[in-house]
Amino acid sequence: MKNLCSEHLDVITACRLQDLRILSLTAERLRRFVPFKQLHVITARTNFPRFAKTLGTDVALIDEDLMIPSMTLERLRQFEERGFPEAAGWYFQQLLKFAFTFQKTDDDHYLIWDADTVPLRPLQFFDEKGRMLFTTASEYNPDYFDTYRKLFRRDPHREFSFISQHIIVRKSILREMLELIEKNCSGNENWAWKIMRNLEGKTTNRFSEYETFGHYVKNMHPSSAAFRSLPWSRDGVRLTSTHPSDSELVNLSRKYAFVAFESSHGFLRRAKGKMKTWLPRLFSTAN
Repeated sequence: MKNLCSEHLDVITACRLQDLRILSLTAERLRRFVPFKQLHVITARTNFPRFAKTLGTDVALIDEDLMIPSMTLERLRQFEERGFPEAAGWYFQQLLKFAFTFQKTDDDHYLIWDADTVPLRPLQFFDEKGRMLFTTASEYNPDYFDTYRKLFRRDPHREFSFISQHIIVRKSILREMLELIEKNCSGNENWAWKIMRNLEGKTTNRFSEYETFGHYVKNMHPSSAAFRSLPWSRDGVRLTSTHPSDSELVNLSRKYAFVAFESSHGFLRRAKGKMKTWLPRLFSTAN
């Protein structure tokens, strides 16, 4: 058996222009701490010049609108469902990371890694038996699992979450999973549209690529997976700043294996959220 512990991985991320600055830091640390083959960044073609200038020529840029047949961001914005068009980008980036499984590369594995998440310590993604290592988490959104049940006609048997800013993928298993979605869901559209047309639940966020693939592997290919708990945080902006220094990252590494610097945690977004809450109350009091 090939020694998977030493396998270098293609790393896949989807990134908006506003997250490019943190992605440049993420890319640098991925090269340092992850068994790294090449970084593939899925983004809008209009972003290519800025991304190439910032990230360098060794990063592969992929046009997001060419990844999934018949699906573009503009078409998804026209999707008539709760939360749209605002939620289109959030769903689209998840489907794009799945779509990489159909790209022509030599290896059967790749690593999905969130653009705003910075690795702080050396990380491996296979154990000594060659099993994929999945990092567990505690997040819980019941709508994700209602959608899972509809897509696969079976219970996910949730024990923990797989939403941990990254996930290791075996292409052959992911393709099998997407083929099953196409088989289980009526209509002639591809797997991506069938996911979108079979969302279940009451919230805007009703599908998770991490929960879906992680639980599929755990249920259908248990011998291929091992599970681990790592110390990590999604509160990097609050712990340091939007653009952390090297010394701040070293300090974080003493406690965490990786940290996310989510733009939604930035000052302007927090201020905007507070304004939405307090302005109606202010006008109500004034009247």
